[in-house]
Amino acid sequence: MIKRFTAFLLCSLAIFGSTAWGQADFYVSAQGNDNGRGTQTAPFQTIARAQRAIRELPGNQRRQDIVVQIQPGEYFLDQPLRFGPADGGSAAYRVTYRGSRDGQVLIHSGRAVTDWRPVSNQPGVHKAALPNARFRQLYVDGERAIRARYPNRGEYLESTGWDYEDRELIVLGKHPKLLESSPGLEMLLLQSWSENYLRVKSLSTYGLSFHKFTRVSFQDEESKILFNRPYPMHEPAHRLYFENARELLDAEREWYHDEANGLLYYQPPAGQDISRVGVMYPTLDTLLIVRGTAAQPVMNLHFENLDFQYSNWIYASDHGYLNAQAGQHNHRSEPNNDQYVYRPPAAVYVARAERVSFERNKFSNLGSTGIDLHHGTRHCAVVGNTFRDIAGSGVALAKFAQDPATEYHTPYNPTDTTEICYADTIANNLIERVANYYFGGVGIVAGYPSHAQITHNVVRDLPYSGISLGYGWTDRPNPMEDNYIAHNDVSDVMKLLNDGAALYTLSYQPGTRLYRNYLHDLSPPLERWQRIKYAIYCDEKTGGSAEKPFVIEENVIENVPGDLKLHQSGILSLKWAMHRASQRNGKEIVEQAGLQPKYQDLLDKSPTPKSILK
Repeated sequence: MIKRFTAFLLCSLAIFGSTAWGQADFYVSAQGNDNGRGTQTAPFQTIARAQRAIRELPGNQRRQDIVVQIQPGEYFLDQPLRFGPADGGSAAYRVTYRGSRDGQVLIHSGRAVTDWRPVSNQPGVHKAALPNARFRQLYVDGERAIRARYPNRGEYLESTGWDYEDRELIVLGKHPKLLESSPGLEMLLLQSWSENYLRVKSLSTYGLSFHKFTRVSFQDEESKILFNRPYPMHEPAHRLYFENARELLDAEREWYHDEANGLLYYQPPAGQDISRVGVMYPTLDTLLIVRGTAAQPVMNLHFENLDFQYSNWIYASDHGYLNAQAGQHNHRSEPNNDQYVYRPPAAVYVARAERVSFERNKFSNLGSTGIDLHHGTRHCAVVGNTFRDIAGSGVALAKFAQDPATEYHTPYNPTDTTEICYADTIANNLIERVANYYFGGVGIVAGYPSHAQITHNVVRDLPYSGISLGYGWTDRPNPMEDNYIAHNDVSDVMKLLNDGAALYTLSYQPGTRLYRNYLHDLSPPLERWQRIKYAIYCDEKTGGSAEKPFVIEENVIENVPGDLKLHQSGILSLKWAMHRASQRNGKEIVEQAGLQPKYQDLLDKSPTPKSILK
């Protein structure tokens, strides 16, 4: 008999009124059996089997809340979990997938690397056979290792000029001779607010013996984008490094994957026994997909206390990667500044959904975005989660362009208004050390949402902006209105790139309010490389209307190089009150910013901060 979940049990979600920890309708255990009954004593083995069991329930048993209790263990995926309209609840009842509180419920696509052998001609380096695998991140004991690079971590080379006729970047200094024949060699070029992974076609050195330069050309696909687009600006001094060549494997925790020969090389720290560490590589771009339709959205589906890890994304290996802005990457650009972008994948993807929520989950060791509420989400929530050590952005919300064929300055204004993300909540999340590979990513990045609530989040230790709202650089009407960014604690951002802020906005968005955020401890700008970094940056065309002004009010700003920057903003009504902790209301604002009491324990579980740049 299926055990019904009763209304009197304890604990509920603050927003959605979740059912409590305890008795469930179906149980899943990594040691279970999909031929079982899904009970506590005979649990299913996979989440997909529990999903099928819910679909098979008679209609009269789908009129009350349904809970799937997932026991601690590892749940490896060789294909994404997919949830459609038949998997959700209704206005009257909810379906919840809940991880046990007694241990980690790990949902991942990672595969282990074993059978290491020392490399005879390279002391300290080990190799393992790894055929038919492709990835750009490798994890050792749960930490992302370093793709072999030159110069080594923490150091950079510097460009000195652009040759538009031959489409070559000129780099100051001499390059290692061995790189001229390295297959798969890439350059990471930091370009103001953008990072670019460029596949190297050729390089050569010229100049006097005491003053050398290197000319670098790139594969045609990314070279055309890089040299065509006028923004980010082609300045003379950009930081850069080379990566992905065996010749560069010369430091502890570096790795190189020789795809052609199916061999993985890794140099462990001195004294570390490679046979006693866990080495993992990811295989799937997306782990979980929730997707409905315009006529039938997924409703009232909830995920709690799950740990999402080890997602993949290898686009840059095949096409290069050029970030246009906020992690949306170019697939085309023109010299007149027409630009076209793709959206990166996410470990968890949601579209066409209503009252779908994610609470107290963990997102880490992911190859791109953590979670993406892409389009057609209404009253969905991302609440009380941790996002840590992610290659791209933490949370993405709403479209940035209608589609990849639409030029990105064109204001998003769909005829089908049901595809607009409306009244979604992103609250009480701990977001730290994300965008640790795609450096132009953002802690919370939103395109054109309406009535979004982005509140009480802690965002810290990022190379670029903390929270970004808006796209399109447009003063024309679009869906953005009445968005509320309040009580967030944003610090230690803008550590690597330029022209961003703790809170960054773009375009016409009447009724948006930036209220009582605590924005603090941004390092001073570095000479040449970081000239523009602010607490609040209202970039091009940010503004509201006389009836519904764009409001900036009662934000506390401490230890930040610049307070507020307005750039062609056209704000018609501006309320700006900067508080210091010693001023009236300042202490109260600081104390109320960040995680609310129910979620303060997330900070207690956070490891000692370890910068992504060190």
